[in-house]
Amino acid sequence: MELHRKHSVGGTTLHTCHRCRRTIPYRIYAVFHTCGIIALMYHHVHSLLTEDKTLITSLLLLSDIVLSFMWTTTTCLRLNPVHRFEYPENYAAQSKDFPKLDVFICTADPYKEPPMMVVNTALSVMSYDYPSVVNLIIYNTI
Repeated sequence: MELHRKHSVGGTTLHTCHRCRRTIPYRIYAVFHTCGIIALMYHHVHSLLTEDKTLITSLLLLSDIVLSFMWTTTTCLRLNPVHRFEYPENYAAQSKDFPKLDVFICTADPYKEPPMMVVNTALSVMSYDYPSVVNLIIYNTI
């Protein structure tokens, strides 16, 4: 894996990005899949113009257009996969430097989710990751 990007502040490296090894095979797969989608769209348009079953053919064309759009939007993210490696020991900010935080907890059913159990869980997680919690608001929707 070759070095793709490196982000540094003041001479210290905060994170690096490396390209995945599966980038080229996935791009080849995407080209074949795109050719298949184009052939399928050509078949739908050709059968729409030549056959008399226009409702079924047009609905199939519409569904394939929607599925092709969904595949295209997810493929855009997969064309350049990277691995990121963070170095949190190089950050200058300490946990005491974090700003104060207000927490709003809303429970839909206080019998299934007792508010104190939810608060204890939230406080135990936040006191470990984010120690400067100030205000905690509990709201029941019943």
